[in-house]
Amino acid sequence: MDLVRFGAAASELLDSLGDRLFADTRESVRSYLWTGEEGLAADELAGVLSHHRVPVSPAERDLLREVLCAFDVDGHEDEFRHLPSLSDRERVLAALNVVSDPPAPSPSPPPRSPDR
Repeated sequence: MDLVRFGAAASELLDSLGDRLFADTRESVRSYLWTGEEGLAADELAGVLSHHRVPVSPAERDLLREVLCAFDVDGHEDEFRHLPSLSDRERVLAALNVVSDPPAPSPSPPPRSPDR
């Protein structure tokens, strides 16, 4: 795996998605990337995007495919069984909510109400 390219693609995807991702998901994925847990970063990002049907552009889908395909899981399925997004990439990619015109990311997340 080319870690430099992986990190660049993952960061580009996070930046592109902006506030379409939950703040805690962004923080978690970035923390995984900073600590060298690339598999966990890819799995969480893909899982949230597919499970929550976050609108993604075709370009963002392609970045996610690049992130997921950075891992050679063929013949190593047992090692990746705890990371479902990596062990079943095609299902995850097919479950994405790909739209031609996703909402533009906000420069910063919307403010939270004081009670949260």
